[in-house]
Amino acid sequence: MEEELLALLSGAVAWRVSWGSLGEDDGLPRAAIYRQGGERDHTMRGPAGMTSRVQIDCYGETFAEAIGASRALRQVLEGYRGGVILGAFLKSVRDDLPEDVGPLRRVSMIFSVVHRD
Repeated sequence: MEEELLALLSGAVAWRVSWGSLGEDDGLPRAAIYRQGGERDHTMRGPAGMTSRVQIDCYGETFAEAIGASRALRQVLEGYRGGVILGAFLKSVRDDLPEDVGPLRRVSMIFSVVHRD
């Protein structure tokens, strides 16, 4: 799921999207993806895939740049189905105060991603 999600989002925008960190690039906007956790789904026949909670943090020099980046990624991912991803659903969005992230502005989105292993 991780590789497929990263490829999907990276291929949809002209700026850097990284898994687990902001990456080495200093250009803005940019985004970082993290899996906060996941639960295995089961049926009476055994394992039936996973539901992962995925956080996407979008950063910009200004709030407008950060929110614009989040909207671009949201448009690609919300409702997406393909490959091992059976469905991606936006659960929440959060804006940070300037003192929370220093000189950058951040918009965080939490998605529930249902996927096969």
